[in-house]
Amino acid sequence: MSPEAPAPGPAGATDPAPQLARQISVLSLIALAVGLLAGAGATAFVAVEHHLQTLLWEDLPEAVGHEQAPAWLVVGLLITGALITFGATKLPGEGGHTPLAGFGIDIGPREIGSVVIAALGSLSFGAVLGPEAPLMAVGTALGALAFRSPTNPVRQVMMIVGAMAAIGAIFGNPLVTCVLMLEFAVLAGPTLATPLVLMPALVGMAASYVLQVGFADWSGLGEAQLGLPGLEPYAEVQFADLWVSVPLALVVAIVTMGARLAAQRVAVAADRAPLVTLVGAGVVVALSAVAVDTITGGGLELVLFSGQSAMPDYLALTSIGTALVVLLGKFVAYSASLGSGFRGGPIFPAIALGAILATAATLLVDGTSTSALAAAAIGAATAACMRMPFTAVLLAVMLTYPAGGATTVLAIIGTLIGLVARLAGEQLAPELAPRAH
Repeated sequence: MSPEAPAPGPAGATDPAPQLARQISVLSLIALAVGLLAGAGATAFVAVEHHLQTLLWEDLPEAVGHEQAPAWLVVGLLITGALITFGATKLPGEGGHTPLAGFGIDIGPREIGSVVIAALGSLSFGAVLGPEAPLMAVGTALGALAFRSPTNPVRQVMMIVGAMAAIGAIFGNPLVTCVLMLEFAVLAGPTLATPLVLMPALVGMAASYVLQVGFADWSGLGEAQLGLPGLEPYAEVQFADLWVSVPLALVVAIVTMGARLAAQRVAVAADRAPLVTLVGAGVVVALSAVAVDTITGGGLELVLFSGQSAMPDYLALTSIGTALVVLLGKFVAYSASLGSGFRGGPIFPAIALGAILATAATLLVDGTSTSALAAAAIGAATAACMRMPFTAVLLAVMLTYPAGGATTVLAIIGTLIGLVARLAGEQLAPELAPRAH
């Protein structure tokens, strides 16, 4: 069974449509099982990550008599996480792809152990990265379980199905994952952009989503929520938001690309001395978090972790000075985590940088809406980070839609500027260009 559609034959030849229909049907049935398996695996990974994070950052400080982790414990946890991550890179699979390498759909069952260990050592111990990359790896490994031969084309299709099904555990609404998959298909070309891949992937995503929302009397495992709580209503587009969104999106894109360039400088050091660089990056992340907490009193989570759960805190900052301090701390910690060898995804910390800058802009310019500028900044940050404009727009809209549908306009503007800035930045700094992967 081939993952490629049959080529049209000469006049009078057997119509390939029935054969294609049978192939899609068979692959979709397999994808149903793979989607359920990948969704369950991804949910389990997220649950373990959150439980370990709670144990380390809430229960452990309380056990030693502190409301939150003291400075010495913050440093100790980040160093421990760095050592665990480094140890995982010595196992088969080498801990998976680094965040700078982008997403890969080639992690099999043999490699997944090192990927999970490295991701937990990074994410639960405070590294400033997101869970999207290890979730995709979990999905590809579970998708590969159905077929042993690495050259089996059905196995390759199911690895893609598993990746798309698993990443829905963090994106929640499968619509975001659908758009992400389509943009992957556009980048990959004819190999991926075929009904024999896309339709089973849709079936796998649907099966995975059933696990989140439930079936019949079963309430499900719990749906990830992307919407930001507490946003002010935004029913009509305002002129002030339009003109402020343009320079804001440009600044967000520049900051996002700056973090990536800084991370690549760190990666050069990591190539020469991986353990020293990784431990040093852990210390830098820890000291950045402690410094920001000491100055602002806002807590360690303003810097640590991906920033996804701290988004309401970023949008609630009340002074430009505080916002800039948080921005600097998050930028330094993100760059260090991104380039040093920690494992995770690059998307959500970039979105966090955008949210902080959006808040600073609303504090700087009276009459602007936090909801509107957040949509523009999130779109710009995602486009500058991923080079996937439709996914960027949809993420920005999903995160800010509780405020009103008018945020869509600002999300599109921000995404456009973020993508153009990224493409222009690649001309000025070729190292920004995505690596062949």
